[in-house]
Amino acid sequence: MKNRLLLLLVILTLAFVFASPTFAGGKWPAKQITCIVPYKAGGSADRLARGIAPFLKKELGVPFIIENRPGASGQIGATVFLSRPADGYTILLGVQPYLSNTIINQGAKYSLDDFAVVNVENFGAVSITVHADSPYKTFDQLIKAVKANPNKVKWGVVRGGGIHLFTLLLLEKLNLKPRIILYHSGAPVRTALLGKQIDVSSNGAVADATMKPKVRSLALSTSNKLGVWPNSPFINDALKPYGVKLPEVGDMRFFAFKKEFKEKYPDRWNKFLKAYKNVLNSQGYKEYTKKIGTAPETSYFGPEKSSKLVLSMHQLMLKYKDKFKKKKK
Repeated sequence: MKNRLLLLLVILTLAFVFASPTFAGGKWPAKQITCIVPYKAGGSADRLARGIAPFLKKELGVPFIIENRPGASGQIGATVFLSRPADGYTILLGVQPYLSNTIINQGAKYSLDDFAVVNVENFGAVSITVHADSPYKTFDQLIKAVKANPNKVKWGVVRGGGIHLFTLLLLEKLNLKPRIILYHSGAPVRTALLGKQIDVSSNGAVADATMKPKVRSLALSTSNKLGVWPNSPFINDALKPYGVKLPEVGDMRFFAFKKEFKEKYPDRWNKFLKAYKNVLNSQGYKEYTKKIGTAPETSYFGPEKSSKLVLSMHQLMLKYKDKFKKKKK
């Protein structure tokens, strides 16, 4: 009798456990969602993830936790992300073309096909910025100075991303040969510019605006007007006298799940997609992005178009892959 009661108790306990929301077939999400940011805290990707976190928490009803896993230009974080279960409780805040650079030039074991892109939310504009004391008052003055003094004008840029790619395209189109100085992140570039260790920089437009009035922007990579730089011209307008044109290149910041998650749990995928769209369309989030100056860079393209954008940046990286390789000493 006792054995039967014990067996019945075990069966009832197991039935309760496996019927709980945490297990397949139950409610999702039933616990916190972790967002892996493969860069240090305080950077643009980290700020995006932390900024949207409270809005997603409210919409999904569970905490949205940020986990920073920096290293190897994002490769470490992406690898950690792909090692987690494809159950929708881990999402990646990726950045193109850094992700492609880890695949093309760093030998990462993953490919773009391993990621199911939710949305390219932020297409960060690039600013060509100089110190307020710089003799270069306009983009044209800068270009003429670089042409007249090859390998003299010190141009700071972050290695391996959209800003680096934008700079390479610009220099190639105009056949410019400044003295390029590479950095691992945007913060040291800004420090170098403020300290007049470099003459000009290519860097994130919104972040560079935090240095005003000690700096000025000579041109922007985007045709969208940025409130933080209302008088800075679009690069292709500034390039018209030279007869050349650049694609709108910058750092694409996007959210992605593992490919298997979308395939195995379409209902969960669609639920997150709906919640995410609700956040982007909410008045609260719109006011937040406007306040921090990223509203013109914030968009909802959707999974299909976002995947094409991520792929297009990958193809550009393939074209210029040799320029991104570190020179052997």
